[in-house]
Amino acid sequence: MAKILIITARFLEHASGGAEKLAYDYASLLSESNEVTVCTSAARDYVTWKNELPTGETKENSIRILRFPVTQTRNMNKMNRILNQCLEKGDSVSDKEQFEFLKEQGPYCPSLVDYISKEQNSYDLAILIGYLYYPVVACIPNLKLPFVIVPTFHDEPPFRLPIYHKTYSNQYLYSFNAPEEMSVYEVYTKQKVSSYFLIGTYINDNLVNVNDKNSNPNTTQLITIGRIEPAKGYPELFEHFQDWKSFSHRTDVTIKSLGSVASMEVPIDPFITFTGFVSEEKKISEIQNSFLLLNPSAYESFSISIMEAWIQEKTVLVNAKSSVMRGHCLRSQGGLYYSDSLSFQRTLDFLLDNREISKRMGKNGREYVLANFSKEVIRQKLNQMVSKLLD
Repeated sequence: MAKILIITARFLEHASGGAEKLAYDYASLLSESNEVTVCTSAARDYVTWKNELPTGETKENSIRILRFPVTQTRNMNKMNRILNQCLEKGDSVSDKEQFEFLKEQGPYCPSLVDYISKEQNSYDLAILIGYLYYPVVACIPNLKLPFVIVPTFHDEPPFRLPIYHKTYSNQYLYSFNAPEEMSVYEVYTKQKVSSYFLIGTYINDNLVNVNDKNSNPNTTQLITIGRIEPAKGYPELFEHFQDWKSFSHRTDVTIKSLGSVASMEVPIDPFITFTGFVSEEKKISEIQNSFLLLNPSAYESFSISIMEAWIQEKTVLVNAKSSVMRGHCLRSQGGLYYSDSLSFQRTLDFLLDNREISKRMGKNGREYVLANFSKEVIRQKLNQMVSKLLD
C-alpha cells in the first residue's frame, strides 16, 4: 500500500470541469488499495477562487483531503491584462512578471506549497493535476519524491509563456489524456517526452433507454454539456447554428445547453434553450433524448462530454480546432468535426439527412469508450503508473 499525494487546484465530486472529474476519479480509484491524500484549495468557484469550503482536514469516503486557503481572489480582467503584457514581451518577459500572472491565475495558496515542501517525505509519490495553475507550478521545483504530472495541456495562449516551458521538463514522467495532448506539449516546448502514460479517465456505462414525457417528438434536439462561456467557443457555435437555420429554413431542430453561463450574453432565440446546472440523472436523460452532442471548444485535453454522449450511442459534432477531439473522432469513427460556419452547416446537414450512418457512428463511439475508458481499464493503467513510480 502506497502513500499517494494528489495536488490539484480544486477537488469536488460533482464539479463541472473535466480536470476536476479526473482528479476525483483518480483519488477514488487509487484509494481502493492505497492511502490517498489530496492537497487542494478551499475554493469551489474556479472563476473567483473564493474560499467557500472549510480549510483543514476532512475525510471523504476513504480519501483524506487537506484544503488550504486562497489568499487572493481572481480578477479575470486583471489576469488577462497581465497575460497579454507577458505575451507581448515574448522571451524577454521577466520571471517576476510571469509570477504575477501565475498569482492571478491562481488559486494562490502559499500555505499549500509550504506544506508540500515540508511534509513530502511522508508520502511515497505525488500526482500533480493541471499544468496551468499556481499549486502545481509552484510545487514542482521543490519536489524530491517520485511524481507524475497529469498536465491537461491545451493549445492555448498561457502555454506560450517561458515559465511553463521551464517548469515542464521532458525528463519528468507525464500522464497524457490523448496522443494529441502530448503533441501539443512537444510542439510548444520543442522537447520530446522521454517517459509517459496515456490514460484519460473513465466513463460509467449507464446506457439506458429513456422516454422523457417532456420531450417533443416533432423536434430534433442537439445538446451541449458544460460551462457556457466564450473560451469554450459558444458564441461562434450559436452564430453557426443561426446561420444554418437561415439557410435551411428548418424549424424542427433545437439546441439545448446544459450548464452554467459565464462571461457572455446568450442569444435570445426560441430554438436555443439554457437549463443551467442539471443533475447527473437529468443529464443522462437529456443525452438520450438528443440526436447528437455539439462540443464547440477549441481547447480540450480529453473531453468528458463527447465520451458521455458516445456511451449513450449518440454521435458528436465537434470543433476541428481541438486536435484532441478530432483525434477521438478519427480513432472511433464516432463523430464529425467542423472548422467554420460553412463546414458546420454541411456536416450538420449530413448527419441529419443520414440517420442510419449517424446511428452507426454513435455505436462506434460507445465501442471506443468501452475499449479505452471503462473503469476497469483506467484502474489497471493507474496501478501500472503507480508501480512504475515505486520501482
